[in-house]
Parts: sequence; C-alpha cells; structure tokens
Amino acid sequence: MRASPKGRDPKHTEKSLIVSEEQEQGQQQKPPGEDTSKPVQEEAIQPHLSVWPFALAVALMVLLMGFITQPIILGIGVVLVIVAVIGWGVERR
Repeated sequence: MRASPKGRDPKHTEKSLIVSEEQEQGQQQKPPGEDTSKPVQEEAIQPHLSVWPFALAVALMVLLMGFITQPIILGIGVVLVIVAVIGWGVERR
C-alpha cells in the first residue's frame, strides 16, 4: 500500500469527499427561504396556568398572620400551606 500525501489513508479521504458531496447536495435541495425544521408549539413554550401559586401565597399570608395574632390562625395557615404545596405538586401538566 502506498502512503498518501500528509500520511492520510486514501480510503478515508475518499469517504470524507463523499460525505462532503452528500452534505452539499442535501443543502442544495432545500428551497431558499423555506424552513424545514419542526416548528415549536406554543404549548411547549408557555407555562401551564395554575391557581396553586396564588393559593400558596394566601396560605403563607395566613400563616404569618397566625404568628402575629393567635395560634389557631397559625394552625390554619400551616394546614393551608401543606394543602397548597401538595396541590401544586400533584397538578397535571
């Protein structure tokens, strides 16, 4: 076997040329201005609307008011926070 210039294998050089030609042909087949990539749907980009973040904010407000006022309100706030966190966590997407 004869050594190719720069120490490259002739088969490897032929394969790389074939791959390069195929890539050029693939690029030439696309009409200009036409995007063939898959469009991204709006649903995939936007977050799901939910009431649970608001419920958690209200529950935390009740919890903090319970710290200031009475232990009964504190207990109600704790229960509401737990419910809001679990509700937000198990919400379907």
